[in-house]
Amino acid sequence: MKKTVNITQLELTKLLKKREFPLGLIMALIMGGGMAYGAYMFPESFGVHNVIAFYGNFSSILIMFLATKSLGEEFDLKTAAFVFTSRSSRLQIITAKIVSVALANMLIGLCGGILYDIALIICKQPWSIPVLLGTIGRESLIYMIYGFAIGATAVMITCFYQTTITPFIYLIVLFWVMPGILQMIGQKITVLEKVMDYVVFCQSDQFLMYQDWSIKNVAVFVVTGILFSIVGMAALQKKDL
Repeated sequence: MKKTVNITQLELTKLLKKREFPLGLIMALIMGGGMAYGAYMFPESFGVHNVIAFYGNFSSILIMFLATKSLGEEFDLKTAAFVFTSRSSRLQIITAKIVSVALANMLIGLCGGILYDIALIICKQPWSIPVLLGTIGRESLIYMIYGFAIGATAVMITCFYQTTITPFIYLIVLFWVMPGILQMIGQKITVLEKVMDYVVFCQSDQFLMYQDWSIKNVAVFVVTGILFSIVGMAALQKKDL
């Protein structure tokens, strides 16, 4: 356990030190800040709730990038053989990479919570210190859970394709394109529409952008993350690196 924690700390440091992390976070904050300004100037057209939705929309790109980069970079840089033949087991390394992605996204959620609090204050919405702290805690938790599921999905796909770009494209298709297609089909097929409530790809927007973190949605993300982690680890164990 101690070794896994140490590896997680190293992996988290690697993610946070990537140039794309601060740049992507700043861009997401600028976009979210723009929506906060819109909510302040045009309250009849923009609600404060749109701030976190807009922020989440742009943050999801950064989250997917970090998730695919975590493991994919090892194959791109030809360091996978060295990493996975070290004293640490493959299970420990994969676990550390997934957890580090979740923790990095917790930081993204923290920034989103602060942005939302600022929007509440400048738009003169009812607020108190407990409400502001609760918002930050809620956003951090939502982004951590979301990051865990995305990280597990990215690692699973990377274990099969052993690169960065292909898993990133898969994540864009699965989490951005597929939900819209399935929703159109679900309007004609009732059974499919009900099944979509338990498919992580179809619930991603509701969870991250619209803050619908019911027990069912949390369970969908956590269970999916665990299952995808197991599949990815099983696939990697069979790989000859």
